[in-house]
This record gives sequence, C-alpha cells and structure tokens, in this order.
Amino acid sequence: MIKRTVPLGKQIQFGFAFLLSLFCMVLPVSMLAQTNNNQLFKTSKWYIGADAGVSFGRGTFASFGADKTRVGSGFGLLGGYHINSFLSTEAELRYSRLGLGAYDCCKDLYLADGNRYYAPLAGAKNYRYGDLFSSVNLYELGLHLNIDFVKMFRPESRWSFLVSPAVYGVASKATVKTTKGENEVLKGNGQMHFGVGGDLGVGYQVSPRVNLRLYTGMTYLTGKGIDTMPQTEHKTNYTWDTGVKVTFALGRSCKNKKQKPVEVIAVAPQPTEAAQPEQPTVREDVPQPKTEVKVETAQPKHTVSQPTKKVVYETAIYFSRNQCEYIEESEYKTTVELLKALAEHPDTQITLVGWADKTGTEVRNETISARRAETVKRYLINRGITTERISTDGKGVDAEATDDAKARRTEIKLILTEK
Repeated sequence: MIKRTVPLGKQIQFGFAFLLSLFCMVLPVSMLAQTNNNQLFKTSKWYIGADAGVSFGRGTFASFGADKTRVGSGFGLLGGYHINSFLSTEAELRYSRLGLGAYDCCKDLYLADGNRYYAPLAGAKNYRYGDLFSSVNLYELGLHLNIDFVKMFRPESRWSFLVSPAVYGVASKATVKTTKGENEVLKGNGQMHFGVGGDLGVGYQVSPRVNLRLYTGMTYLTGKGIDTMPQTEHKTNYTWDTGVKVTFALGRSCKNKKQKPVEVIAVAPQPTEAAQPEQPTVREDVPQPKTEVKVETAQPKHTVSQPTKKVVYETAIYFSRNQCEYIEESEYKTTVELLKALAEHPDTQITLVGWADKTGTEVRNETISARRAETVKRYLINRGITTERISTDGKGVDAEATDDAKARRTEIKLILTEK
C-alpha cells in the first residue's frame, strides 16, 4: 500500500479555501443582518489586543504524561476588523512553549524480533520512553473568522459567544531531555506545519473600548511530530490552548471629539420642539405655537385648515457619562417598547432631542447631546424607519434635571398630525 502525503503548499491552499468557503456562507447572512446592527462600534471597527493562557499538546508524547502533567504557556498579539455587529476577522501572532512526556512510561514496546523497544533516536540510544520528555517551542500565525451568536440576535448586548474557525502556519522546534536532571539528549530540527482548528469564546464589553474574552481552542497540525519522537503510536499532532484575550478598539471616543455638532444637524430641526409635518400640502402653515406638541383636545374653529399635532407616545433612552455612540443593554426593554409603538403608529413623525448633564464645557455638552440624538436616529433607521420621519436636535445641558443620570438622555416623541 502506497501512502501518499499532501505537500505543505497544497495543505495551505486547502485551508484557506476552507476559510474562504465559510466566509462566503456567512457573508450573505451578515448582509441581511445589517438592519439589526445597533451601533455596536463605539469608536472604530478596527481593534488590537493581546492574549495569554496555558497550552497543551500531543504527538507521540503528550502534555498529560504518565509521570506528570506538564502545563505549557503561551501569549500573543492580535489585530482585527469588525465586518458588522456579529462578524469579524482576526489575525494573531503567538508563541507557546509545551512540555510533552511519555503517555505510558510503564509500557514496554517490542520490535518484531522480540527485543525491547528503546527510543530509536540518533545519539540517544538506550533511553526508554519513560526516561524522556520533549520541550517544544511553537511560533504560530493564525487567521480567525469570529462569528458572534449573541450579537447576531441581540446587537445591544454586552455579552458575546464566539465560534472562531481558523487556519494557522506553525513553526515548531523541540529539544528532548531526560526526566531526571533535564539533561539535553537531542535537539531536533525546526519543522513547518499547517494547522486547522478553531476557538470557542465568551466575551464581555467592559467599556466602549475594552472587551474581555475567555477562550479555548484546539488545532490539528500536519507534518512530522512536533516532539521529535518517532511516530509509532500517535501519528498526528494536536495543540490545545485556553486563556484570556483583551481587545482595545481604535479611534477616538465621543468625549475626545472637539468639533461642534454641525455635522449632526443635517436634518435641520425647526426652532420649535414640534416636528414639522412632512406632507407638502401643509407646508404653508409654518408658524406653529410652541405649545402644539402637547395634546390639543379641540382646535378652534377659526383655523379649519391648520393641522393638529398630538403626541401619541413618548419615552427616553438614557446614556452613561461621556457615552453617546451606542444604545446600552440596560435600555434594551425601552427600545423594544419603542419599536412596538412605531408599529402601532406608522403615520407619526419622530422627534429626538438629546440632553447632557452639567459635566464638561458648553461646547462639549452640545456635541454630546446632539450625538445622542443621532445615535437613536441611526438605530431607528437600521430598524427600517425612514429618514424623512425623523428630526433631531441637541439641547446641551438639562439645567432642570434633578439627577445627572436622568439628564443624560434622548427624549423621543411620536407626533401624529391630524387635519
């Protein structure tokens, strides 16, 4: 029987083809989910990070040896890009150090001629498996596709659960030592491997910039044994890593942005709080009293053609201090009720007025208040509400608020125009 081996170059091509195929399957779903993207990206879609954890492996030798368990360690640097709220790509450069020992130190193996089997290593004769262990250095370059199944259905959530298929290019180099005294017996040549595997991860958004993730994953490596031992029983290489990843979003947060809220007043709201009706037939009736945002039970007979504006629903979405770029998970219930009200009143106009607390300068608070209104507007647009129905304004500091937490908000009113 002829045993055929696939060249390393072909293995790499197969691996990247696998990752590309998976990406192509997920991409259509991600495009459909764009309407569910709730401004997850507070600063930038790009991020960097680092990870550290423990590492285990198995070739002919294994981390869980018969004499003891050898816990390895590893650390790495990474960078990634969010394609949308639940899909991202990530590249990582990682170093790991493994200790692999005899899987069964008390098992005598025999050759066909009946002689006891000793490790047939050049320059290392007369050593039994139980007398040796392998110290392995791994240098990995990985490419991950992260799929977040929490953000897929709840973009507002701080929590995430990720499934991350990946491909790797790995260089390994092992040194065989004695278990007693750790005397060097043999230094192996460097090996190149192609790896296929993936991670499972649970993450939490600690702040608008910082994400903390616990992960665990396994990788299958092609090529010769990573431990330099003869492949008599176990002809495959596996590594297993578990640890913590910390990522940091790039870009500037809203509290660092100095510009005035000119760019967010594109909707050009009217000086009054009432939303201007969008029907072209009533545009001649521009001047409206400021009190018209309140429910007017009976319109005087002298203005039959003047429309009546009635607030049919109002609520508010609150923000943390210095935060203006996304709707927080604590406001999820409010957004659900808002969407129900919008479905019940499809003919209403929507006014969004942002506010800030007394912290900071006047210009900064005007900027933050306007951006809070724009954030809610983007949320509604992503939920299918047309831009023409929405007007925004930023009022700056709410001097009448008794509590700073209540001041940091966007007021939302649904206004029905009755002729």
